[in-house]
Amino acid sequence: MEKFLKNLYQKFQKFEKDIYLKDASGWLGVGELKLNRKTLESFYDNYQKSSFIRFLEDVKNIIYYPKTPFEFILKTSVEDWNLWVYLEFLKKEKIIEIKKEGSISILKKEILNLIPRPRTEKEIKEKIERKLKIKVKESEPVINLFQKFHEFEVKAKWDQLPISQGSAILVAQKILERLPLNKKFLFVGDDDFISVILSLAEPKMESLVIDIDEQLLDCLNFLSKKFNLKIKTRKVDVRKEKKLGEDFIGFLTNPVYTEDGVKEFLKYGKNQLGQNGGFGFLEVGDENIGNRFLFLQDFFQKENLLIRELIPNKIYYPYLMLHKEDRIIVKRLLEMFNKEVIEKNPKLGASLYVFEYVPFKIKKIKIKKPIYSYL
Repeated sequence: MEKFLKNLYQKFQKFEKDIYLKDASGWLGVGELKLNRKTLESFYDNYQKSSFIRFLEDVKNIIYYPKTPFEFILKTSVEDWNLWVYLEFLKKEKIIEIKKEGSISILKKEILNLIPRPRTEKEIKEKIERKLKIKVKESEPVINLFQKFHEFEVKAKWDQLPISQGSAILVAQKILERLPLNKKFLFVGDDDFISVILSLAEPKMESLVIDIDEQLLDCLNFLSKKFNLKIKTRKVDVRKEKKLGEDFIGFLTNPVYTEDGVKEFLKYGKNQLGQNGGFGFLEVGDENIGNRFLFLQDFFQKENLLIRELIPNKIYYPYLMLHKEDRIIVKRLLEMFNKEVIEKNPKLGASLYVFEYVPFKIKKIKIKKPIYSYL
């Protein structure tokens, strides 16, 4: 079936390119440029062509929102031109049937077995509570969900700090929202146990977790076996082992919150994605990076990582005394608040970056054109 999707992608590229070359000269500010076919092809190949993974994500955003395919416009931040191309192609290939009142139906239902269905945070929460037989407490550390099954000690030497249960559910929800294929997903470190949450929410999900902490890996192996999850683990130091020998559909990393730490972990994850492209998910807070986020933005560009979504103010770490600096800041805060206030509020906030990895080179086409030229 995956071969069918690859063939579908190849057909779509030709279909979309033909439409682009036919229509582009009539767009605002383009006709007067009088561009030849070769130049228009360069614009398509560099700026419009999608990777296989991006194509599947777009298909996913149509087939899983059947009440009205026009939701595609909001989900992808594009316009009705793009929507029409996908609808016309999928109709032509007998994947969908379009109804005049504004809905679609799926004709080739086998495709639903390959492309994971998006889940809401509520759905994920209910699945966790049902399978773990425990009540989710969104503001408590995520490790509290699993301590009754297998003990896990947070270790300062590897800068471990568990996010809240609500934050972990949000990250899992975002991964399932984006992933366009039931292929293996990589966790570059996972002391937040999101691999377990993700697999509980979507049992078809296959994951590999790499980490340097053997106790964490033992704990994940135990939970995987207990709940019949498709999680494998491997002890890896990302500073030493650069390739894992297989390609992944995407990765998640919650690295050391320094400029170099983000670069090291993010590049490692990106290097495990293949020629089909993929998605990268990065959790990062501003402990000391500051204006160096500008350098990180430059790094994202050099690594062909498009920022598809940035979710601020949603991920946080509950109070935990771990480093000597924690005692210093708590002592200072105690001059302002009582201990109960400090302990029930977040210690650190973070953002979730969602990247699309573009697996081919993009070159800048140097041509003089007005700013209102939609090409």
